[in-house]
Amino acid sequence: MSKLKELREKRASVYTAIDELRKSADGREMTAEEQTRWDTLLSDYEKADKVVEQEERFQEVERRQAEQTYESRHKPQGKENSNQPSDEEYRTAFMEYLMRGGNEITPESRSIFEKRAGITGLSGGVIVPKTLADNIEIALKAYGGMFEAGTILTTSTGGDLIMPTINDTTSKATVVAEYNQSTKKAPSFGSETLKAYTYRTPIVPVSQELLQDSNFDLESLLSGLLAESFGRGINEDLTVGNGTGKPKGIINWATASDAAPAAAAIKLDDIIDLLKSVDSAYARNGRFMFNRETLWSLVKIKDTTGRYIWQEGAKDGTPPTLFGKSYILNDDVANIGAGNASMLFGDFSKYKIRMVKNFRVIRLNELLAEYLSIGLFGFARVDGILLDAGTHPVKKLVHANA
Repeated sequence: MSKLKELREKRASVYTAIDELRKSADGREMTAEEQTRWDTLLSDYEKADKVVEQEERFQEVERRQAEQTYESRHKPQGKENSNQPSDEEYRTAFMEYLMRGGNEITPESRSIFEKRAGITGLSGGVIVPKTLADNIEIALKAYGGMFEAGTILTTSTGGDLIMPTINDTTSKATVVAEYNQSTKKAPSFGSETLKAYTYRTPIVPVSQELLQDSNFDLESLLSGLLAESFGRGINEDLTVGNGTGKPKGIINWATASDAAPAAAAIKLDDIIDLLKSVDSAYARNGRFMFNRETLWSLVKIKDTTGRYIWQEGAKDGTPPTLFGKSYILNDDVANIGAGNASMLFGDFSKYKIRMVKNFRVIRLNELLAEYLSIGLFGFARVDGILLDAGTHPVKKLVHANA
């Protein structure tokens, strides 16, 4: 028990005694013995209150002194006006926080961690170090095709988010004779609702021995483990989710094109038909999406003269565009096969990915204590919709059934 807590509890016990004596008198005049005890308790409370106040002031002075000492000893060379800790100092403070928890971290490490992470009020529960969150987001973009393709909307709360749609594509100006009345036509309004589904990673156990290894880059490890878990779960649902208790994926939002590829192959004509099926307003910013297996199947397609259709970039093994349009690799899109939707094309920025605040990393102190380990897991609240007002910004290529 800390000294300050002990002093506060002692003061509280004196107050309890005073309150009990007051209630026992119940408004009557106190006896001489009760009056003496009353005066003694009030005097004891005043003394206890002053001691608590002195200890609180001392701890505040101690904290300020630790901050000043740190700033004077660790001021970066050439940056006299900068008080930001270095990467190594922050990593050390972060490890100390993981090992000891927010309540036991030293004032110096607390100062380092709060300045670098941009947060205050550390406790034994939620930690949101900015560098860790940034690393996770970057890794997700590299891992999951939907985070690269879609538009990410970050909200501060998780309530339903209504996204309006309007279809006024049939409305056009016409010639109207002088003094004639203009025609009236109301646009078609609609809406889609973004929810917030909670995703949690499996718990990652981290041993005390691992934390004590000062040469170990803990942040990179956590970023990689949590990013892979988020990438696998969230990207899969944003791609093929059925919308029941989870996001509805882009495959289920997209409209099938008129192209009719064979059950086990894609021809050049099928790709042309897919391109043609998307309105020019969306095709201008259009991109393809398919998985790696489909990519290498497409690379093998030849024209009527026997030449590969992707000549540009072939020497590097990865053609950059298809019909002048870039592509996104998403391994959660199905392979070429009977009844599968193996390719999409359109304006993927119309797919909105809603995230509530940012990723959170939770520290579990007691769950793995008997193994001399702590547990870490991450969670995020996510949903995704394709804003389609009626003219279908994304189309998919669906193979014939066998």
